[in-house]
Amino acid sequence: MIRPLLVLAVIFSGLAAVLTRGHGALGEVLRTTTVNDLTDGHFAQHVDKAIFNAVPRSTTLDGIITGLEYRVLGDAGPQVHAGCGDWLFTMEELRAERHDRDNMALRAELLRRLTRAIRRAGSRLIIVPVPDKAEQVEDKLCGVAAVQSELRNQFWKELDHVEGAVVVDLRNDWPRPGYWKTDTHWDQTGARFAARQIAQAVAHVLGPGQDAVKLVDGPLRQRTGDLARLSGLTDAPRSLAPESEQEREVKLDISRSGGLLDDAPEPQIILAGSSFSLNSGFFEYLQASLSREVAQVSQPGGGFAGALLGTLDKRAVSLEKIKAVIWEWPMRSLVSPPSEAEKNFMRQTR
Repeated sequence: MIRPLLVLAVIFSGLAAVLTRGHGALGEVLRTTTVNDLTDGHFAQHVDKAIFNAVPRSTTLDGIITGLEYRVLGDAGPQVHAGCGDWLFTMEELRAERHDRDNMALRAELLRRLTRAIRRAGSRLIIVPVPDKAEQVEDKLCGVAAVQSELRNQFWKELDHVEGAVVVDLRNDWPRPGYWKTDTHWDQTGARFAARQIAQAVAHVLGPGQDAVKLVDGPLRQRTGDLARLSGLTDAPRSLAPESEQEREVKLDISRSGGLLDDAPEPQIILAGSSFSLNSGFFEYLQASLSREVAQVSQPGGGFAGALLGTLDKRAVSLEKIKAVIWEWPMRSLVSPPSEAEKNFMRQTR
């Protein structure tokens, strides 16, 4: 009974605000409405605007409404899918768009050209596609199937035939769930697993690392998921919002031979990834698993090839000294509209 009463309380408080604060604006709408306004839809627009302006702005009230919509209706907003047990998923992984196949075909050609460009620069390319959270934790979608993930998995046919690169398939033996409940990214278990799998691939190409790299675990800390923020649930009361998660702070201790930092050799491996490479201690786990220092050039929001294209554009000469480039990208980025950097690269290369 409590939840319905709360919903009714919010509805009636909003109605009271409209009547007390918006009666003047609504009266003005009624006085100035013409016959044409009634027939072409402008009347409804004017009324909606008057009501919207009359509703009081309050982060607390907005949080309560968002929390009630989530708990009562299972609605986490247009960009987030609410699954079972407080699992949240980005709609990017579930939504089908008209140009998905065209964008995947473009990415297939971009893959081939980027592979050739890295090979010409003298570096080995390690390709790391990150599986969709919706696919890996499909049982938490609550009645929805990860159909679009299956479509994107057709891209593995391209990856199976790519020349001059090593592809790391993280789907095999993935430590489920391996993702945060309220975030798009892998959790620390998934990040550690990915780091180990990539390190094995790099060691097969370059041999084992020789640096003394040690992980230092710090205290636990609260973590706010990007999907919780995107849905507005961070402003909801604790009783209406998903339970917050915790992650372990991870630091790296690298003992360099030679003493002074300025005397240390430059890293011979570059990590050019997306926000996955910047989350959950992945960068630290990767260097520890490699026993090598790695140069981080990953970009949040980098999508399919943002960081790699930036590296080719700004660090093309220095790639001659780099032994390996780790290129990480999320599978969902295969169907996103091409960026300007991708379009420019396609125009400039053949």
